[in-house]
Amino acid sequence: MVKKLQIRSYLAMKMRFLSYLPFAFFFTAFLWADYSDRMKQRLVDVVTAKDAGSVGEGVDGFLHLRESSNIGAAKLVESENSDRRQLFADVASKTGGDVAAVARKFSQGIATKAKTGHWFKKSSGQWVQK
Repeated sequence: MVKKLQIRSYLAMKMRFLSYLPFAFFFTAFLWADYSDRMKQRLVDVVTAKDAGSVGEGVDGFLHLRESSNIGAAKLVESENSDRRQLFADVASKTGGDVAAVARKFSQGIATKAKTGHWFKKSSGQWVQK
């Protein structure tokens, strides 16, 4: 019984480690790309907009506008998504993967680490709050 618990604990630790690999890869990609500085500079504004509920994340890996009348948030979404497109394309070309798959993985990572209260847009178009 103790042996089984040790094996389960070891496997859980390995799975936890593996779950951080996509973040490490994306972080590394940020460091090498031209768009990384723009995304880093914009991060505080993105989090602030998410906290306010004016923007949310989509399962497609992109930031989405929740309030159509907010011009500042619309510009933020446009700029962020432009850089994310470049990021996804770069990661896909470096790994030989599919851009859409990279975007979905990115989206999953963001959803996992998101704050309570942030909004997410499902593929059906429905908004849900974490």
